[in-house]
Amino acid sequence: MSEELATTTYAVREPFEQAVRSLRKALSDGNLKLAGELDMSSRIRQRLLVDTAPCRVLFVTAEPGVFEELGADPCAAALTPLHVVISARGSQTEVHLLRTLSDHQQRMDRPTLAAFRSLQIRIAEAVERIGMRCRFGS
Repeated sequence: MSEELATTTYAVREPFEQAVRSLRKALSDGNLKLAGELDMSSRIRQRLLVDTAPCRVLFVTAEPGVFEELGADPCAAALTPLHVVISARGSQTEVHLLRTLSDHQQRMDRPTLAAFRSLQIRIAEAVERIGMRCRFGS
């Protein structure tokens, strides 16, 4: 049995800052909301005095009411936002998404799990408008 990676990676053929702008627009066009952003490379530089390639974490959620529309418990929205990592890689940029949630221990009801999967799919569709999925190990 082969091990599956925890993330899906997309390559964007744009420099980092341009790719960040493109991703923000793609998410917005997909009716997704940017709840916040963390500049990881700046934080590492400030705390550890180490330079790293640019890297940001975007905190993405759906517009208010989406969880209820999908029949999920409204409290499920408290488990968002989902994290999207965007990092420089030479003259290109990579976008990393966590793979679809699995609920092996059945802690979420089906409508809530479906709502999270729907949100993940919407984020992936937005990213696919600006980048191409990378296939590692194939």
